[in-house]
Amino acid sequence: MDNVLYIVSLFTFLVVMLLVGFLASKKQKTAEDFYVGGRKFSTFTTTATQIASVFGGGLMIAHVGLGYQYGFAEFIYVGVAVSLGLVLLAVLVAKWLREQNFFTTADWMCHTYGESKSLRSITSIVSILVSLGWWVSQPIAAGKIINVLTGIPLNWGIVIAAAIVVIYTMSGGIIAVAYTDVAQFVLMFIGIFIIFPFAIIQAGGFGEIFNSVPPENLTFTAPGEKVVWGWVLAVLPGHLVIQVLHQRIYSAKSTSAARRGLLYSAMACVIAGVWASLLGMALYTINPNIADGEMVIPWALTNLLPTAIGAIMLGAIVAAVISTADSAIHSATTSITRDFYQVIINPGATDKEILTFTKYTISVLGVLGVVIGIYMPSVLGVLVLGYTLTTSGLLFPLFLGHYWSRMTKEGAIAGMIAGVSTALIQSLSTTIADIFMIPAIGTGLAASFIAMVTVSFLTKPRTTLTNEKPNEKMQV
Repeated sequence: MDNVLYIVSLFTFLVVMLLVGFLASKKQKTAEDFYVGGRKFSTFTTTATQIASVFGGGLMIAHVGLGYQYGFAEFIYVGVAVSLGLVLLAVLVAKWLREQNFFTTADWMCHTYGESKSLRSITSIVSILVSLGWWVSQPIAAGKIINVLTGIPLNWGIVIAAAIVVIYTMSGGIIAVAYTDVAQFVLMFIGIFIIFPFAIIQAGGFGEIFNSVPPENLTFTAPGEKVVWGWVLAVLPGHLVIQVLHQRIYSAKSTSAARRGLLYSAMACVIAGVWASLLGMALYTINPNIADGEMVIPWALTNLLPTAIGAIMLGAIVAAVISTADSAIHSATTSITRDFYQVIINPGATDKEILTFTKYTISVLGVLGVVIGIYMPSVLGVLVLGYTLTTSGLLFPLFLGHYWSRMTKEGAIAGMIAGVSTALIQSLSTTIADIFMIPAIGTGLAASFIAMVTVSFLTKPRTTLTNEKPNEKMQV
């Protein structure tokens, strides 16, 4: 009987999301609508879609798992690194970005250094890495929840979650993403406030919790300083270069809406960091024998909550997961469509041709995400790798170029290649990782900076400056 209620709750939620996506599709008429929603999002919509995208399955599954394993160290990830990244994005470039006619991060890069097929292609590929990390990780999170609560096999849970996201994102672009994100934002917060008091009371209160967890979990460095610094170095600057967040800025109806959305999201991340840390420690106090931290929330739903409330929580968690998945697949699709198809392959493409191409791209990415998710079923591992590679490649080329006119196109390309390749080699090789005393993101950023500055001073200074008007070719 319990399984039936969970299955009914799950499929009711998924059908509602499909209906919302269908309604949003009626508002999508042009390529600009798909990319940035006509640049009409209000402060509330901008904030809701940013929070829903940033939180997602990572918060509900991976970060509560981090709180379970490492206590307050989890706060450094969400409450500090993510929050400060959003604040810096709001303060440093949000106003300027909204004043431009950009659609992708590659548009920003090419505006800074001058239009170049090689520059645009490499920037687009690097920016897609973190979007793919987000996209792949979210169906994994959904699959784990669906499997535990309904008995549906993990791989089928991944397929179901991915299919729903593919269908409504294909139908309505970022408008569908934003509409569903608002609904998911509300349901997500209902779920957050439902489970927290149940867990704290069941654990015996905060005093009992703090006495029961390992002493190091009451510090910020339980997993080790190298690991924590790896989170900070990947995630904080990562939120300066993530295209998903740039697109929310481009989509806002005004510069103030764009900046307020980021600042409100940062405040929500501080609260979420405390929530995930305390909830994880409470669940550890109740049951310290769960081997996989990412299965802590599924265990709590089946063992702490009444079935009816658990069914609501199931909807909340799947909402959180899907809210990030749709943003990620939309962002990756936008990069491929805008940067490769529209600008490089078919500059004269009509809106109809562009929108048709987006549908093919979403379908391919959907299948790719499912296949990777089945063979790499770790939410946190996929997320951190995506952040590491994209941040290593984009941070200095974007921001040094924005503030320092001596940086050149050739330097930016060298910086991206050096940063990504160095971080990837260290991430995949345990032998190399053991040699360095800093995490992969640290060596990646160092390699990017050195390569960019060196090559820039060896090449001719650029003439395109970031205070110029956007090139007319940038516009749809």
